[in-house]
Amino acid sequence: MAAHLGALVAVAGLPFGHVLGPLIVYLIKGHESPFVGEHARASLNYQITLSILGIIAILIGVGFTLGFIANSGSAEDAMYGIAFATLWVSIGVAILVVLLMSVIFIIIGTLAAADGRPFTYPFAIRFLR
Repeated sequence: MAAHLGALVAVAGLPFGHVLGPLIVYLIKGHESPFVGEHARASLNYQITLSILGIIAILIGVGFTLGFIANSGSAEDAMYGIAFATLWVSIGVAILVVLLMSVIFIIIGTLAAADGRPFTYPFAIRFLR
């Protein structure tokens, strides 16, 4: 359960805390129990996947922002401004949806661990096997 709930450390404001929580559980207890190791790996893989997706989203947002800045000053500024605002609102909504889904998956994983059942996060890349 700690491996899943450890991912919520990021809520406290610790950068990459969502990765550190499951990593600490994996390094300390993951080799003592196959069950704990399985859950810690699942949580860690999911959190690493989310980190990569977040970095990609930031790079896309920065790229579009730089493109907007490069094109400003033309007669079509209003159109670019609306497109720019729409892009950032869309990115913000997507981030909120992903965060909400992530919390739901963490809760489901925690409950599965409490019941002694295995759990795999959907859409997680399996970096650790």
